[in-house]
Amino acid sequence: MTSATDHGRDLYDAAHSTVVDKVIEFIEERYAEQISLRDVAEAVGYSRCHLTTKFRRATGLSVTAWIIRRRIEEARRLLASGNLSVAEASELVGFGDPCYFNRQFVRHFGVTPGRFRATMRPE
Repeated sequence: MTSATDHGRDLYDAAHSTVVDKVIEFIEERYAEQISLRDVAEAVGYSRCHLTTKFRRATGLSVTAWIIRRRIEEARRLLASGNLSVAEASELVGFGDPCYFNRQFVRHFGVTPGRFRATMRPE
């Protein structure tokens, strides 16, 4: 038997996940562009503060951290293909600063993008 409290929680969770889904969809479509928390919040109709709270509760990450993670994952995929330089991959995924890209890549994967790319090349 479902109580009124459980039903209310289900409605909250559904609304919560809908907003998170919209945020993720927005990021997927635009991660390679220069997007900010303000851009994302405006796209889904929430204040930056409210959106940050909802998103972090649902995903464990901030919106900005999600964007960075998405960019880094795509850069890793591009570098693994072996067809692009580190600078080209960095630019294609939306990092304007190659040094920042390098720091984020090391933070996420424990190796520089150049070293990662070198290990992906066939001998």
